Amino acid sequence: MRRSRRHRQSGAFLLEALVGVLIFAFGILGLVGLQAQAIRNTNDLQYRGEAIYIANAAIGRMWTMNRNDLKASFEGDKGTGGDQYDALVEAVARLPGTDDDDVKPTVTVAVGPTATSNLVTITVRWQLPGEATPHQYVATVMVGQNT
Repeated sequence: MRRSRRHRQSGAFLLEALVGVLIFAFGILGLVGLQAQAIRNTNDLQYRGEAIYIANAAIGRMWTMNRNDLKASFEGDKGTGGDQYDALVEAVARLPGTDDDDVKPTVTVAVGPTATSNLVTITVRWQLPGEATPHQYVATVMVGQNT
């Protein structure tokens, strides 16, 4: 009688060990997924910081220029971009996925609230590999005197 009970329970320990290994494997896979997401977020923050730096550098150049030359230097004739816009495109080329025309930076120079100011909007875009939509950073600044 003892022998038949023992025979019915044979393999139960092996099954428990396999379930334990399965639970452990799912835990490891979860940790690997969290690590991958953390690396993705770190890369995104790095590129976002780079975009902020590029836009702020362009704004700094605008403040040193003659306010009347902003539109010609950054927007160019018929929106094709001037010499300063070309420098902005060259700086943005450090970001990933900026080869496509849909991901090129844009600069809009509009008339400001006073006769001596301009409202400038810079949009820097980049697209990470494997993502369908590009990221963007938009900076709007008043260049000139607001008196």
